Amino acid sequence: MIDTQNSLNISSEGVYFLSLGGIGEIGANCYLYCCDDKWIMIDLGLSFADEKFPGIDLLLPKIDFIESISKKLEAIIISHGHEDHSGAVAYFADKIECPVYATGFARSLIENRLKEFGFLDKIKIITIENDKDIKLNNFNLSFISTAHSIPEPHAILIKTKYGNLLHTADWKIDFNSTIGAQIDQEQFEKIGNEGLLALIGDSTNADVPGYSKSELEVREELIKIFSRYNKRIVITCFSSNIERMESIFIAAKKNNRKVALVGRSMKKTIAAAIDNDIIDKDISFISEDEASLIPRENLVVICTGSQGEKRSALFRIAYNSHNNIYLEKNDLVIFSSKDIPGNEKAINNLKNLLYAQNVEVITSDDDLVHVSGHGYAEEIKKMYQWTRPYISIPVHGEAKHLFAHSQLAQASQVPITKILANGKCIKLAPENPKICGSLNTGKLIVEGRNLYDSESNFIKDRRKISFEGMILISIIINADLSINNKIMITSKGLPDYDEKLLEYDFKELLVQEYTKISDNQKNSNEIVSNLLKKLIRQSLKSQLSKKPDVKSHIIRL
Repeated sequence: MIDTQNSLNISSEGVYFLSLGGIGEIGANCYLYCCDDKWIMIDLGLSFADEKFPGIDLLLPKIDFIESISKKLEAIIISHGHEDHSGAVAYFADKIECPVYATGFARSLIENRLKEFGFLDKIKIITIENDKDIKLNNFNLSFISTAHSIPEPHAILIKTKYGNLLHTADWKIDFNSTIGAQIDQEQFEKIGNEGLLALIGDSTNADVPGYSKSELEVREELIKIFSRYNKRIVITCFSSNIERMESIFIAAKKNNRKVALVGRSMKKTIAAAIDNDIIDKDISFISEDEASLIPRENLVVICTGSQGEKRSALFRIAYNSHNNIYLEKNDLVIFSSKDIPGNEKAINNLKNLLYAQNVEVITSDDDLVHVSGHGYAEEIKKMYQWTRPYISIPVHGEAKHLFAHSQLAQASQVPITKILANGKCIKLAPENPKICGSLNTGKLIVEGRNLYDSESNFIKDRRKISFEGMILISIIINADLSINNKIMITSKGLPDYDEKLLEYDFKELLVQEYTKISDNQKNSNEIVSNLLKKLIRQSLKSQLSKKPDVKSHIIRL
């Protein structure tokens, strides 16, 4: 039995499910399954930071728990190559002791990141083949082809002696997929006929009615859009969306346009797709240098930056700081992507910059330039019709998505639906499902290549400074413990205020309060510092309704 400090109780018999990330959020997917004291992990991804984490781009799930089960963790299975499912592997390379299983394309993407970190030899990666099961202690894993916005996605059927579990990962119904295999309806129906204990399923678009569109429809629409414009076209999409980049290439070719690929991550992804025979080697892109010589009416630029990232190619192009690619009046920029929650402000800022330069902008609100890789409500209902599980556990979504998914499951006559939270462990069998404790979960922040707890003091300080500003007070304490009259007050991030009045009020308060404390207290930098913070905030109160971060610098003579 495992009995952690977080009150997680798991017996040596039974099958369990536990999420360390991916429930109540979009991203940081990390799911654990236990059967008779053996474990597997499905996905180890990252997420993008929002304004709550100033200066931070990436967040990772905390996986401290796997250290307590390191000898029992049989494998990490990567469902597909998107970074929210695979991007954290390289960051945890020194903690992973078991093999990592991934398809050829996902493996290439993971290995690219491992090479960057110098960790390529730290992890054993085994290539998944769709037609071959993976047999582990207490688990037998099969892989079912699905459709998604990246090559080689698959759902994972987890066979145990207590019953079968289906982890759908990210999926949609698309029988006209332009790259790779189609969704395998027959296999899903077979799973239902054989009996399914639980479906652990994607909730991203559970609140969107109807059916999602096909990538083929986007391709046809791009051909039409390209034909309407006699100007330079810049189009941004997710760097992992190989199918979209192929669609753009075909649309450009039909309109006598050359295509330049701009952005390091895109170039690496295309190279991985070619290496794994996912796209035709005849699909070729011109260099950025060549793009600068092509007439604007004969050029399409595919670039990174769909989420408004400040270091992206589109960001640099928009700010006219790219070495080879630039925009002119009446050029066209297409956002062939969906806004990831939390990125809306950055994306809108980028769009407004483009509008201000008289650049035309097209988004998915204007034309069919993007389709989601996640199934809509009717597709989720179809999945339940095919598989008929006893238990439904919605994952991969915010609270509203999880709730909508649970409603769909109930409408599909699923007997039991459980909405969990990250860290909440559920025993699925034998007997009816029940909660068996919880772990403290959270996030790690990526600063360079170092990882820190998201509740670290320095990020709290950054947050406070970004919202409230900062004040630094420097004082000199003489040998006789009196305060030197030369007091320096400097501030950052605060609105204009009367500096002389603040200094006068502060000095007056300091004289009054400092004389009241004992010599022992005056000898304590901590006590004096706390006094300074208290008094400067009192002095500011009359001028500003702010509580800035206060730092003190005490010099003793």
